[in-house]
Amino acid sequence: MDFGISTRCFGTTRLSPELLDRLRRAGFGNIELHATLPGLDYRSRTVHREVSQWFRDHEMSPPSLHLPFHEDVLAVRQIDRQRALDEIKRCLELSGLLPLRYTVLHLGSTGQQYSPVHFEYAYAAVSTIQSFSGLQVLIETLDNGIATFEHIAEFKAAAQIAGVGICYDTGHGEMGEMGEKDGTPDVIHLNDNNGTIDDHLWPFEGGRDWPALVERLVLSSFEGSMILEGSNERFEQATSATSRLRDLWDDASNSIEEFRLRHKLPQPKQEDHE
Repeated sequence: MDFGISTRCFGTTRLSPELLDRLRRAGFGNIELHATLPGLDYRSRTVHREVSQWFRDHEMSPPSLHLPFHEDVLAVRQIDRQRALDEIKRCLELSGLLPLRYTVLHLGSTGQQYSPVHFEYAYAAVSTIQSFSGLQVLIETLDNGIATFEHIAEFKAAAQIAGVGICYDTGHGEMGEMGEKDGTPDVIHLNDNNGTIDDHLWPFEGGRDWPALVERLVLSSFEGSMILEGSNERFEQATSATSRLRDLWDDASNSIEEFRLRHKLPQPKQEDHE
């Protein structure tokens, strides 16, 4: 299991080498840079140089990059979509100084309804990101009618763009049918909530059924990264969560039947072959 952590945990505090050192000392070698202002000031070339130099100095694995989303790449007005893409390109200038593993892209806002025209706007956004940086683009599942497993898979099939995948966020609803027509996530953002707002609690601090999620991941043979995306600096909770998830994973891998019984998970329905 490849666990990582997002710099989202630092909130609005300006990201610095000192903060990155705290993540490294907490045992996290896989880092996702969360590009929201003023946390990661991607408009500052000084910040770009500081962050890039830190990764080189510590011989860290290349980070992933969660692209800014305060401007909407699916906005109705073309001028607003262009403003959003300009912000993303400013952020992607970091890739000229620092190798990146992949980018994570938001499509739409919370509760926004789907329209076929969104595919056209999404195509323009993904094409711009890839032509500017050459990076893989993972579309994050959101609590709206646009960035669902079904519509992301439909977009991938229609667009026929290589290097597009899915980032499943555990705080944004349930997962699609893994391995079926709705696709399998490439990366998972791990966070919890209590079912009302997107709290971004650490795993096991909210109401999510984690054994049920682990069951589905093990059965799907998921092998991607899992990025902890909490909203505070309680790293002891983050490391405790990774330990508990590893234990669940090992139990499910050893015997899925015993795992279901132990955690009171429903048995799969038997197909009627008669």
